[in-house]
Amino acid sequence: MPSGAVDSASLAEKAKMLVGQATLDYLKTARRVAKDKLFTTLEDFTRADPESKRLVVIGLTGSGKSTLLNIIGGWRYVQSKETDYQFIWQKKQADGEASEAVPPLFESAASNDSVTKVAAFANVLFRGNPERPLTVIDTPGHDDPAGNEIDSQEARDTLGAIAADLHNKLKALGHIHALLVLHNDVASNRLNPATYQVLKMVDEKFAKAGQSVWEHVVIGYSKCNAHETSWRSGLEGKKKSLQQSIKAQVAGASEIDVPVLALGGGEIEPPPPSQDESDGLEKLWAFLENAKPLDTSNLMPFEGADVKWQKLIDARDEAEQKAKAALIYVLVLVKVAAIVCGLFCRHHFLPSWFSLLLLNLPGLYDEAAIIFLVVYWIGPYDVFYSLKHFHQVWVLPKLEPYLETYLGRLKPKED
Repeated sequence: MPSGAVDSASLAEKAKMLVGQATLDYLKTARRVAKDKLFTTLEDFTRADPESKRLVVIGLTGSGKSTLLNIIGGWRYVQSKETDYQFIWQKKQADGEASEAVPPLFESAASNDSVTKVAAFANVLFRGNPERPLTVIDTPGHDDPAGNEIDSQEARDTLGAIAADLHNKLKALGHIHALLVLHNDVASNRLNPATYQVLKMVDEKFAKAGQSVWEHVVIGYSKCNAHETSWRSGLEGKKKSLQQSIKAQVAGASEIDVPVLALGGGEIEPPPPSQDESDGLEKLWAFLENAKPLDTSNLMPFEGADVKWQKLIDARDEAEQKAKAALIYVLVLVKVAAIVCGLFCRHHFLPSWFSLLLLNLPGLYDEAAIIFLVVYWIGPYDVFYSLKHFHQVWVLPKLEPYLETYLGRLKPKED
């Protein structure tokens, strides 16, 4: 056998090995792993980092959910004499020091309307600790429109759209580790009826998860800042009372004492002489560390009248994807065109021995695989809707006059 043939075969074998390794590396780069950035689309949720812990946070509008998420993500919420005792946000740095005022990742506002409109996730460092990577999933605030009628269709319908959006995105995630339900009324200790309805929906949705969802649920009293004291009154008794109330109201939780934590994070400078040493946030991290993955791929589907919410969210997901494509379609098309041109030049203009070094294997299989990987890396939905947007904005308007003329000629003439 000619030596040239042996060398080509050897190069081809090495190229196949490189293709396999490149495939694994490429798939990793397709993950949504950027830190301190919000991801909102369904495709983003399919690409969440599978290696970090995952925490879903649910709470009423105004429950302090966004504030708590920012504190979990490494921001400080501080008031001091220098700021006239107005709270400001600071971002913790790698050395543990805090920077000057930095806008928080999760937007919060003193309003009756939920700032968060769709479920979103972000990759953060728990309280700024580089050794504690965490994926936090923010959800829209839920409200109670029907008084105490927690089983009414009105209450269920109001929560249906939120549940459908979260349902789709949790299925896309594949698994979570914990679900934190915030309760912002530690004084009266009465859960809002809408919160009970959410807990019932959680119970229903995870009926086929293969394990009890209630081993992964935590109730959090929000706004329990260490430098304040009013929330501490009778706290242990309130926790036990709340656990008993959840057992009585939610069938699936009847055998489990759901953990109840006091969560805050607001600080005052200089700090008061004595503060409570028991840190609810640290207990939350301990719960996350010990939690095993909870399967979300088999969530119970919407049935009966609730199917309408699934259809509504499917339409909203598509609208959100189209809006994103309108912003990124140029970049997406440039990437796709660049890889196609590169493959064409590699195949037609380079010597065979050099082409092999660039992973050009016999046949079109390697080209198809590379294009597939590029599309997967960019995002199949992003590519599809970008092509669709380009066609609708640039191609169709140019072709329509010619199509109308051509189709007009084909129509039979009337006598």
